[in-house]
Amino acid sequence: MIEIKTLPIKYKSIDSLGIAEHYILKTVNASGKEMLLSHPNLFLYHETNDSLNTSKRYAAIISKFYSYLSTQDKFLKIDISKYHVIADNRDIRRWQIDRQTKRVEKQSVKPTSETIFEEARVLLNFFRWLLGVGYTTNVSIQHKDWIANFKSKRMLNYIQKRAKTAIDSKNIQVLDKERRQSSSKSLITNQEIKALLNAYSDPVYSALLKLSLGTGMRPMELVQFPYIGNGKNKQIMPYSEMDKDNATVDYELIGKGKKQRVIKVNIKDLKELDEQYIKKHYVERKKKYKKKFGVDCPPSVLFLTKSGSPVTPGKISRRSNDAKLKAMQNYPEFREKITFYEARHWWPTMFVIEFFKEKLLTESSEFLYVAFAEALKNNMGHEELETTYEYYIDMARLVYSAQQGSVHELLISPKKSVQEKLDEMDN
Repeated sequence: MIEIKTLPIKYKSIDSLGIAEHYILKTVNASGKEMLLSHPNLFLYHETNDSLNTSKRYAAIISKFYSYLSTQDKFLKIDISKYHVIADNRDIRRWQIDRQTKRVEKQSVKPTSETIFEEARVLLNFFRWLLGVGYTTNVSIQHKDWIANFKSKRMLNYIQKRAKTAIDSKNIQVLDKERRQSSSKSLITNQEIKALLNAYSDPVYSALLKLSLGTGMRPMELVQFPYIGNGKNKQIMPYSEMDKDNATVDYELIGKGKKQRVIKVNIKDLKELDEQYIKKHYVERKKKYKKKFGVDCPPSVLFLTKSGSPVTPGKISRRSNDAKLKAMQNYPEFREKITFYEARHWWPTMFVIEFFKEKLLTESSEFLYVAFAEALKNNMGHEELETTYEYYIDMARLVYSAQQGSVHELLISPKKSVQEKLDEMDN
């Protein structure tokens, strides 16, 4: 296996005339001679020099992939500088399978199937960038054959044979969920919310976090929220043009598992979204979108980065991780386990408290379950009632016990925005 080093560098860029800071990759041959990996390093410079943490992560992923390639017969006589030319979709998939096999062999929870998939997506972005700037590669960006389906029987049999461990799809799922199952129940606190909101370098992610807090939507659902809706969502538009007679606005979406559901969005949260993001940033970012892609930004796209690119779930994850590290520095009580996804749990917990209030502490679980679980399950897009019940009843009891009388009314009688509620709970 070829040794590859990931190293941080800092210098004055002749492109921006400012300070560039990112990671680079160096390979070390048998004689100890070091060589820069030009193509990965160009990618790291152009795509990650605005975030050292992202650059470090991307560099580590490319390094792991290149190290894996160096062990394969196909690459034994190929100079590492040419790996990007020779590699194809099958190599990415084989790398995924190899990582899953080793994980199963060790009966480890890391890397999870989700991590394996997401890191392969980073690789795909690397090859997409290469193609975009004119370099040659055998990786097809359009095709989905780089994805390893770990739930297919054929794939499981193959992994079982290689790992010499009896497995099925449930084993894979259990391994993936074990870390979450063993973790303690806790809700993101008001101070953690505020610390994370203040830590984002791009206000679009603060806007997305607040929308998630107020609706319980997943990142993949948030990025679909439009500037101007159509069809059943024609009522979605900038706050200044919206009917303000109702306290909530219905938003219909197709979420996880292609399930259709209706989300109640507080009109005051839409007002803040309009004032803090749309009025301040959207117009300028639309211009950048047109300059970048050569067409007008469609009304279905609301959330754009500083560069004019549509926000994706992957970008939310990466920028939230960067913000979390900053929040941990500025607010020492900020817990490492907190992620953007934690915002999704805040809303239903507050909803349960509002729905039951003191009954949370006096009534049996069975009674509470029958009363509300089905409705909340539908709104959150959960597949099983038990998921909704076990997590949110327990969480709501903990929070209510700590803060009796502090309830949220976003769904039942929506009178307060997310910001109003945060301010109220601090008093």
